[in-house]
Amino acid sequence: MTDQRFPTGVDEVTPAWLTNALRSAGGFEIGSVTGFEAELIGQGVGIMGLLHRLRPTYDGGSGPETVILKSPVQDEGTRFVARTFMFYSKEVGFYRTAADDSPLTTPRCFAADHDSESDEFVLLLEDLADAEVVSQLDGCPLDLAEAAIRALARHHAAFWESPAFDAELSWVPYGWDPPMPQGVQHGVATAWEPFLAAFGDHLGDDIRAIGERFPAAAEEMMSFQAGPTTLCHGDYRLDNLFFRPGDDGPEVTAIDWQICIRTAGAYDVGYFISQSLTIEDRRTHEQHLLDLYRTCLADKGIDYPADQLFEDYRRTVLFCLCYPIQSGGSIELVNERAVQLVTGMLDRSITAIRDLDAGELMP
Repeated sequence: MTDQRFPTGVDEVTPAWLTNALRSAGGFEIGSVTGFEAELIGQGVGIMGLLHRLRPTYDGGSGPETVILKSPVQDEGTRFVARTFMFYSKEVGFYRTAADDSPLTTPRCFAADHDSESDEFVLLLEDLADAEVVSQLDGCPLDLAEAAIRALARHHAAFWESPAFDAELSWVPYGWDPPMPQGVQHGVATAWEPFLAAFGDHLGDDIRAIGERFPAAAEEMMSFQAGPTTLCHGDYRLDNLFFRPGDDGPEVTAIDWQICIRTAGAYDVGYFISQSLTIEDRRTHEQHLLDLYRTCLADKGIDYPADQLFEDYRRTVLFCLCYPIQSGGSIELVNERAVQLVTGMLDRSITAIRDLDAGELMP
């Protein structure tokens, strides 16, 4: 019998638990939380976790005006996926053991708990409502893209071939460790026919051939064993980034660390550039952003050879085709924005694959 000792949903949150979490985090001179209002947010976006904005009331002292509660979804199918790929345990693990060591800003974490037996979890996080968000549909402006790449490079440098992977970060799997390749194989194979029915008119024979071969090649495509590795976000795209003004330019805050993995740094770079910039901006600024990433690493004493970075980048761009396939063929697209997002992801992926002749890297 498990003893969780933490709330597993907004209905189980109590003023006493909030009081203890905020006091334990430090920095607040609160008396006690006497109550709170809760608002469900992020519907249709963060499908792997429920998000509520809590507005506490205090008796004596003060605390944050609002905080974000992240808790498990109740759908059993989604819970199975989350458990299989360790989404909940990885995000809690990140906030417990890696967030404080990363130069990349993350939401302040007031509470992070996970129960390995039940896979229940809770995160109590800083509310980023005052930060700027940019729609992935619109694409990332160059100044914000540069800020995102600089922040990513500093984060990667902090964990580059780190001995922490043999100690406190031993929970971080390689990107090619089971069951991740097997999950991609199954996901693409299952989604392929429904995806074709909905989006097949966007594909030429070249992309269709890649999609048909994808399941058999997924494991090899996900393996970056030839070079150095680091702690990658795994889902580094515009919808997961927040921006605030800073003394040295925009400050980047990254959320949603459920997919974090150990792999080549180019994975995050390729995912971000190919998915978060418009086709025109990616074509215009692609090499500049790759050079900026290398320069930022070099400033930390790390050499990522340009030819290796470019090949890893191209491989990532090719692999990223799996995201619109799986989203377009296995997720119910409940509104027009969801359809537009998948269509945009697909068109950006296809164009990048062709521009970079990445199809030649297909195993």
